[in-house]
Amino acid sequence: MVIDSHMHINSQVLENKDRFIQAINNNSLIDKVINVGLDLPSSKETIDIAQVNSKFYSAVGIHPLYTKPTNLNSLYDLASNEKVVAIGEIGLDNTKDNLEEQIKYLTEQILIANKLHLPVIIHSNNCNKLIISIFENYVKPQYGCIFHCFQPNLEDLAYLVNNGFYISFAGKITYKTAKKSLEVAREVPNNLFLVETDSPYISPEPVINEINETANIKYIISKLAEIKQTSFNDIAKITNENTRRLFRKIKL
Repeated sequence: MVIDSHMHINSQVLENKDRFIQAINNNSLIDKVINVGLDLPSSKETIDIAQVNSKFYSAVGIHPLYTKPTNLNSLYDLASNEKVVAIGEIGLDNTKDNLEEQIKYLTEQILIANKLHLPVIIHSNNCNKLIISIFENYVKPQYGCIFHCFQPNLEDLAYLVNNGFYISFAGKITYKTAKKSLEVAREVPNNLFLVETDSPYISPEPVINEINETANIKYIISKLAEIKQTSFNDIAKITNENTRRLFRKIKL
């Protein structure tokens, strides 16, 4: 059984979300999924979906590309729900020229996560070192952290590993151009990596021209099994255990 540690099913990103939900519910390979919010409305919707679908859990947060005047007290209230397992996705993205605002939202949301004893899910687009600097100089996650779709860098990986933080592998690891990701996959300890689809984005190589679905996580696991020189079932077991260790509110 496999856990997709990061995906997006909500009205904001999918017109036919009900079909995606049903496909997950019917897939015997999929144990659980973590449905990740981008702003307050989509975060609330991830909770609504999780409350009526037992495979689904929720992460709530303000994505760095969706920052706008927001009452973060409302985020705190959402994050108190029993099916919310993390604050995310939060972080920094250098494609938008408002890094000071993004940093404000990132630090305030880490504080919320720490207060609620929740891990954080980090989005980092060419900002790994800046986020690490914020961790060291301002506020650091106290109850776990994962860099989702980790942008491969062995120096950054060393910092995360030394702090017991996690990374996750998505569809890009299956690409022919993913040489740096392969290096990271060889180096990351088995107890500190997860798998994700980031569905409906980042389709793996075999289905690269299609909308990505959680079922495609099998391609990511197969690639990691090849890199780690082990079996599909071993990677599924390792990542299932790692995901449950990080997101402690996931139930059996």
